[in-house]
Amino acid sequence: LAVSDEVRIVDVDELDVEQHAAMQQHVFGHLLEENGIPLERMSAEVFAWKLSPPEGPGRAAIVQRGGRMVATCSAYPLRLAQGDTRPLGWHLCDAATYEEARGAGLFGRIMIALRESMPNDAWTFAFPNDQSLGAFNRTDYHRAVEIPLWFRPVIGKGWRAEGLTEIHAFGPEHDAFADRVAHVYGMGPWRSAAYLTWRYLENPWFDYRCFELAREGELVGMLIVNRMEARGRVSLWVMELLALDSTAERQLARTARWLGKEEGCDVVLSMASRKLPGAFRLPGCFLPKKHVLMVRSGGTSEPAPPVEWTVQTGDWDTF
Repeated sequence: LAVSDEVRIVDVDELDVEQHAAMQQHVFGHLLEENGIPLERMSAEVFAWKLSPPEGPGRAAIVQRGGRMVATCSAYPLRLAQGDTRPLGWHLCDAATYEEARGAGLFGRIMIALRESMPNDAWTFAFPNDQSLGAFNRTDYHRAVEIPLWFRPVIGKGWRAEGLTEIHAFGPEHDAFADRVAHVYGMGPWRSAAYLTWRYLENPWFDYRCFELAREGELVGMLIVNRMEARGRVSLWVMELLALDSTAERQLARTARWLGKEEGCDVVLSMASRKLPGAFRLPGCFLPKKHVLMVRSGGTSEPAPPVEWTVQTGDWDTF
């Protein structure tokens, strides 16, 4: 551990986003290359967007040596929802360390400093990779849920749900729908109109398609999908499948398969805690790692009692 390895907390307007992006590309670029994804997926523009959500500016904990960033972890704020509660949450993401700085426990220090910079009543959560999971296990985070990968080959006839409309803006009716969804699902992001606009319509890299499902003039479901190409295969990722009842949920799942066929995809995929109706769970032995949600509740330094979380693919910042 170098004497100068001081952890600094900087807001997005102080962060050297170009240097931050270059570091992410260096550390994780091989994963993009293996999947045939351009490095621009981790451009400075993408990180500037990610750290500027509607709830307020994001921040990063960084360690520099000789003016060069060698370790970092960032986080952005969002409003969570469960029932009538709307606690503040912070999503920890983009942890990276250059090779020469590894093995000195920098990530653990950075993660703690980042969390301590936030209000005491704020929830923090992350989807750590294998390298960073140990630091979460050693601190006051608990494993909220393990997230399966659901898949459904795009075969057979497609079917579009009656009452489905593609939309290009979110408004007050989606705020009201988000409040109703909060009483159906467990803890997760409050999918307000402002959040959905930032997350899906303002994303500088991906071009998502957004749909709403109405029944007798009432909004009962939402579906957001993302077509992706990797390793020569084309897949349709279900980013959000939100429904007020099981009928709407099944209709949206079948619509996703119809969209997959329309988009020329091989398979429909969902990385979610809830089963995608009609889909199959990929056995864990075929996954490169277990996908888990690690959580620390607000206002306590002790591991929180279990709280039911509902995870959608869109809760990640990867897809």
